[in-house]
Amino acid sequence: MTPSQFRSMMQQRQNKLKQAVRKFEQDIDCAQRQAKAAHDKWVRDVNREIDRAKQHNKRVVADHNRRVRQRNQNAAAAVNKYKQAVRSHNAAVERDRQRRISALRALSSPRYIEVRTSTFDLNERYERVERTGLSSADLLSLSEREAESSATVAEALATDAPTAPQPEQDSGILEYLAGFSQDLCDRWKGALYALNPINPDAARHFCTSVREIFTEILDKWADNEDVLEADPNAELTPNKTGPSRRAKIRYLLKQKGADTPEMLGFVEQDIEDILQLFHVFNEATHGAAGKHGLTKLQHIRQRVEGGIMFLAAVAL
Repeated sequence: MTPSQFRSMMQQRQNKLKQAVRKFEQDIDCAQRQAKAAHDKWVRDVNREIDRAKQHNKRVVADHNRRVRQRNQNAAAAVNKYKQAVRSHNAAVERDRQRRISALRALSSPRYIEVRTSTFDLNERYERVERTGLSSADLLSLSEREAESSATVAEALATDAPTAPQPEQDSGILEYLAGFSQDLCDRWKGALYALNPINPDAARHFCTSVREIFTEILDKWADNEDVLEADPNAELTPNKTGPSRRAKIRYLLKQKGADTPEMLGFVEQDIEDILQLFHVFNEATHGAAGKHGLTKLQHIRQRVEGGIMFLAAVAL
């Protein structure tokens, strides 16, 4: 092989090597481009899914917030309806409260003495609230209505032939309870339906439903975590499972700037005044005292309904 042929052969080999290197580099570049394209597509797909999830979550949150706003608006509308009814009621019969209290104090009969005692206590607490000059005129007006209502039902129970209660404006209770749940609203309707002098189970049904409603209102507007966050030293229930009813009432009143000792004592006594009616109710339904007549049951219903809406107004 001549030197010229050898150089030609080497040149050819070098060219083939260069071609192989170029092809290898091209293959790598192609593979890298394909890998980048696949990665970019994956990133776009992931981002699209993330955006879709964000939009979905945004719609879910917006729907939830809209439902919460609607429930709160419905609750506010129901409470405003109750306040309007109270204003009309107070303007018409406020003067009767002292007359009823005086008449109850003049009674010497031992019948329903615990009801009368509770009424006296509630009215004295109202007068202390009134003397302190509570800043919320609405709350003071509603408290006056509760004190008067307590005296009215005590007078009706202590009277052999009580007069029928005056018809009242719609208190808004059905709209308010429906804002919690239709089940709670249905329980109240069922309790009213069961409130019949010839129904031996009326007391248990009615009392159980009302206790549940009071509990639901307090748990809804005074959540355990919120109460303890506002006051880590809040009084707890006897079994230490959460804040006591008094602690929850204090929390709600504080939101209104009305957490005076007098107002706290009044709201708590108002609930007790209603709950102690249940003991009397049960005794009269099952005991020797006989069944309550329809008129007395109507007075009890009005008293309880007003108490529920009073707590609703305190809570809102």
